[in-house]
Amino acid sequence: MVNNIKKYLYKKFHILEHNSNLRTEILAGVTNYFTLIYLVMLVPEILMNVFTGAMAEDGTLIGDFILKNGLTANEMFIALTASSFICSGLSSIIMGYLTNLPFVQGPSLAVGTFITYTVCISFGYSYYQALAIVFISGLIFFVLALFGMEKKIHKAIPKNIKYAVTCGIGLFIAYQGLLKAHIIEQSSINTNLFDFANITSSDTKTAILALAGVILITILHKKHIYGSIFIGKIACIILAFPLGLISINNFDFFTPLNLNEVFFKLDFTNLIDFSNSGIMLKTTITLLVVLFSICIMDIFETMAMLIVADNFVEMSKERFANKRIPQILEIDAITTSVGSTIGSVTVSTYVESTAGIIEGGRTGVTAIVTGILFLLSTFLSPLVALVPSAATATTLIVAGVLMMNIMKFIDFENIDEAVPAFFALILMPLTNSILVGIAFGVISYVAIHIFLGKAYKVSKILYVLSFLLIISLVYLPR
Repeated sequence: MVNNIKKYLYKKFHILEHNSNLRTEILAGVTNYFTLIYLVMLVPEILMNVFTGAMAEDGTLIGDFILKNGLTANEMFIALTASSFICSGLSSIIMGYLTNLPFVQGPSLAVGTFITYTVCISFGYSYYQALAIVFISGLIFFVLALFGMEKKIHKAIPKNIKYAVTCGIGLFIAYQGLLKAHIIEQSSINTNLFDFANITSSDTKTAILALAGVILITILHKKHIYGSIFIGKIACIILAFPLGLISINNFDFFTPLNLNEVFFKLDFTNLIDFSNSGIMLKTTITLLVVLFSICIMDIFETMAMLIVADNFVEMSKERFANKRIPQILEIDAITTSVGSTIGSVTVSTYVESTAGIIEGGRTGVTAIVTGILFLLSTFLSPLVALVPSAATATTLIVAGVLMMNIMKFIDFENIDEAVPAFFALILMPLTNSILVGIAFGVISYVAIHIFLGKAYKVSKILYVLSFLLIISLVYLPR
């Protein structure tokens, strides 16, 4: 039986032809799992901010708060986490099996952040309406991928803007982590550092624990210990007990895994309000702005993956670029729509999949192994209710730092390139909007090149994007 499975895997995935072996592929898949599990768990933690009353002012989850759907905040959090694991597992297995590439998929952290703070909190859509929008965006992705439009947009956007957007999202995520850990406190006047002297305060304890977690993760990461972020998160959870930041007495180990409130709960009603022509026009434009924004963010995430993949020449550029990119984009689109029916936000191909490639993963077996481990992790979902805000903040901060790594590729020597890149990366955390950063980066790039007499160097697609982004800014909630 075992030998038959091995023979099938070697033949189906051409493991030997890719200078690999089954043991290496499995170990690479396990490496991906421990590298990415923090990210799969992080998206639901951010999404919980969508539900009014579920989060306290200090960023902690009010577990026994009853939501509008009748579930407690804890039950909803567990359901979203299980959905995230299921979505990541299924999409990674599909990606590995159909493309024979070691790329892992899962809910997009960037889009999850955008859905939470812009689509739901700013625009006022419910989470279930947001899932419906994600479903529609998946269909749009598929059409774009089918006609090669996504690839054309990818080529049209300058590399500096691509890098800056990745950095800006990193800054945005890290800033949210600093706030969540109470390392900084934001008021209407200014931003202050936490009160280091008040050691008995739970906020101070949270800040110190988060800082210790970041330092631990940094050390582990420097020593090339895969799963360093996940290990750091576990360490923060353990240390939170003696510090009194979480109590085992308040945790119900028998909390049910209720997926009924996330599976097939897409709400297409009232996405457009037909009560009168004025409101209909406004809500239609708002919906189009949101759809456009999610599409743009998905394209930028795909770009980030392609940029990293290009550095792995041993993956064979001919095999990868010519045949696999359209297929990857189409799978991204399909899994996004399918994922929304499971209760998850936009599915993207994780750049961090390169951890498995570094470990020697070369075929789809790597992605399938990671996917199976994610599916098995679904049964651990009830334990996420024990995660303190310090542990969540630690992963946010480190994830943001790692995303900033790409800043070294930004051309700051040429001011016409530097200014648009600066706008893109700095305005995301300052305005609390990823869309604003992307918009100002692209629009300023086009404007600067027009007035410098270099309009001919700007792609026509970029002019169209600028126009659409200007409309987005006009309708963006203040």
